[in-house]
Amino acid sequence: MSTKTIYDALTAAGLTPEGACGLLGNMTAESGLRADIAQRGTTALSDAQYTDAADRGSIPFARDGVGYGLCQWTWPTRKAALLAFAGERGVSVGDEAMQVQFCIRELREDFPGVWRVLTSSHDLYECARIVCVQYERPAVNNIDARHAYAQRCFRELSGTETPCFSPDLSVLVLQAVMRGSGCDVELDGRKSADFFAKLRKFTADMEAC
Repeated sequence: MSTKTIYDALTAAGLTPEGACGLLGNMTAESGLRADIAQRGTTALSDAQYTDAADRGSIPFARDGVGYGLCQWTWPTRKAALLAFAGERGVSVGDEAMQVQFCIRELREDFPGVWRVLTSSHDLYECARIVCVQYERPAVNNIDARHAYAQRCFRELSGTETPCFSPDLSVLVLQAVMRGSGCDVELDGRKSADFFAKLRKFTADMEAC
């Protein structure tokens, strides 16, 4: 599979282009988009050896604490579910297409809040952020790096530039005023299409008063 193939599978499942790229940006940060990669420094086996051992059941795959695959699954119950999902389909645990489908199922069933954002939001930063902090949960929330990967994916896949959002005091002030007036906006100082759509509605409502 390629980045485009993974993107197509994610959007076919219902993710927005931004949702798909936000997830792809996180996968890139976690694994470099390699489905058979085992977390370095946690096993003496090569990626191929580790994958083969997992498929043969000769290592305690679910319980060994080794991050694995596109999303670097590490938690025992999640790795056990990944291994079972591969077994049900008769493929290696390192199969990329299977891991993409497992990720989709996991998001839909176990992370409904993240799924809701990825299937509705057109805010690339928010999509990358929520996958990082709620789905991947790395030791260090390097959201900006994941957002940068997501931007690169979006440019490559859509052929258009994405705005480089950054904290802005004026936006923070506007968001605080809007939120104080009952408008539901995030207080993160990030400019986004969603924010400006709400700003236009808020301005129209104020003019109508």
